[in-house]
Amino acid sequence: MNKLYTLFLIVIFGLSHLPAEAAKPKWVKKRPSDREYFIGIGMAYKNEASGLDYAKKARADALKELASEIEVNVSANSLLRQFEDNYAFRETFESEIATSTAGNLTGYEVQTWENKKEYWVMMRLNKEQYRRRKQLDLEMAKKKAASFLLEARQHLENIEITAALGAYFKAIESLEDHLKEDLTYRTIDGNINLGIDIMNDLRQLFSKISVTPVNPTYKVSFSKTMEAPLTARVEYFSPAGRKVPVHNFPVRFQFTQGKGILQEKAVSDPGGEVKSYIQKLESPLKKQKVTAKFDHTALLQEENKDANSPLVGFFLPEGAVPSATFDIELQKSDAWFTAVEHVFGSPEIRQPFANQLKSELNETFFNFTPSAESASYIVETDVNFRKGEIKEGTGYTVYVVFADLYFSIISAETGTEIFSDTVTGIKGMRPGSYQYALKEAREKLLKKFREEIYPQLESLNL
Repeated sequence: MNKLYTLFLIVIFGLSHLPAEAAKPKWVKKRPSDREYFIGIGMAYKNEASGLDYAKKARADALKELASEIEVNVSANSLLRQFEDNYAFRETFESEIATSTAGNLTGYEVQTWENKKEYWVMMRLNKEQYRRRKQLDLEMAKKKAASFLLEARQHLENIEITAALGAYFKAIESLEDHLKEDLTYRTIDGNINLGIDIMNDLRQLFSKISVTPVNPTYKVSFSKTMEAPLTARVEYFSPAGRKVPVHNFPVRFQFTQGKGILQEKAVSDPGGEVKSYIQKLESPLKKQKVTAKFDHTALLQEENKDANSPLVGFFLPEGAVPSATFDIELQKSDAWFTAVEHVFGSPEIRQPFANQLKSELNETFFNFTPSAESASYIVETDVNFRKGEIKEGTGYTVYVVFADLYFSIISAETGTEIFSDTVTGIKGMRPGSYQYALKEAREKLLKKFREEIYPQLESLNL
């Protein structure tokens, strides 16, 4: 009898410690409502497809719902109010606010429940604690921004322009999570609105900074590295009416018309000059443009450098940012083109392949002259198309044509061959006739030229 009683107690004790459907908490059965708490609930099913990610998904859903419980109120004195008429900006920025709210939430309580099929998470955040923490964060951010604003203005008084810009951007970053809130800040001189004051200071400062091209027009050969750099001069118009060179001013160089490889980022030297070299043009356009523009990303913290925040467009409107434009003219070397083209053992008078090759080279590397005497280079091409076998099968006949190319570039001044290469054994195969196979052989030969010889020409620095 005692043994049976003992076994009964063990069974009862064990069952009381097993998770069971009867132990399902009330918040799983019915979503609670609480005046003192924001609440978010998430659930995920356990299955082979979800693996171990079900817990992560449930937590993410609970956090998202918790954030949605928090009403986003936009203060009348906030920066966001400046965009009453810019619906696109407001829509984008309000979406970012909702995302950042979820990402910045802390101090919430977490409860979980699970069975064999489901995993549940409930998060609770005390409303009063959240309000106090949020107010404290805002006051700290405003204090920090005010300190950077004061530092920026002090740098301006000392004509330390880049240092002033750096301080302004630190102030902006301090406020980035609070742009829907009242940014009024009390100082010994009275109240200021940090967002509006920083904006006005920056726009006024940019209006006094000029970025001027030292030489606005450059001629560059398609495959040559620039001998002279793109050079711009950065200057500040001081209150005394003097032009002062700006040192360490960050600039980004970019092709705004055409395409090429260049040194994108640079800073100005003590004389206010900032330089960039074009390593190679990649576009055959005769007229191209490069713009040198103030690079705000150089002044941001590392974690914000790649951020595509619409806030930048507010503090740095397109027309206010100092920039310079350089006109780049594609300069080609003068060359004389001579070609021999044989098709099936006979000279081809029209030279369709050679002419197509000449046209491609004219787009990029050379201006072809009407006589060898006025050329810097002589381009020689010898191409031969020859008949191959005829392959016959049941119901079909396939013709084969082989193509060989010899290509050479000679210095007209010295008569020295500076480049030569060959492409052989290219095969065109088509049913119907040799003419169809010849067409394919031409196409394949030109493709091979582009793939193998063209990249070598780019490195010749012609």
